[in-house]
Amino acid sequence: MANLTSLEDMVLAIAGSIMNAQHMVEKAQVANIASFFTEDKQPTTIELKLPAIHSTAKPGDMLHYRLPLLSLVPHSSLIIGEAEIDMDMELGSFEEHERSGHNESIMSQTGAAAPATRKAGLMVSPASANNGARDRNIAHIKLKLQATEKTDGLARLLNDVVKEQGPTGLVQD
Repeated sequence: MANLTSLEDMVLAIAGSIMNAQHMVEKAQVANIASFFTEDKQPTTIELKLPAIHSTAKPGDMLHYRLPLLSLVPHSSLIIGEAEIDMDMELGSFEEHERSGHNESIMSQTGAAAPATRKAGLMVSPASANNGARDRNIAHIKLKLQATEKTDGLARLLNDVVKEQGPTGLVQD
């Protein structure tokens, strides 16, 4: 049998890789949003002159108009909504491992409800599952991950930036 790893570690590695990929996508989106602001954190705007069309405007009157660039382009959040991993692996033995990654102060307060200090782990070998032998224990595992709903912070930001859009003054000939 090839090198063994615990099934738990393999699932954690796959989930961690997907979470890291999502984190990189989110950082790229934040950088994109940041490109629509100046160094002093003001929205980047275009100053336009538009014909004044209100009731007291005279022919030739122009209106200064501030238009945030952020309001001109579509913004959609990219998320890894679903990741499906399908694999075969050779099953190995159960081995006990030390439980790690827990908060000692919380665990000391849980009393009898605290998990055991050691845990059983199923050892697997994804590398040797496809080498043709029929006398081994082979498992087909399908792992399906799904993302949750994202925050509406971007929608609120866009709404506040768009509120700043509008006329800033009248230019008369």
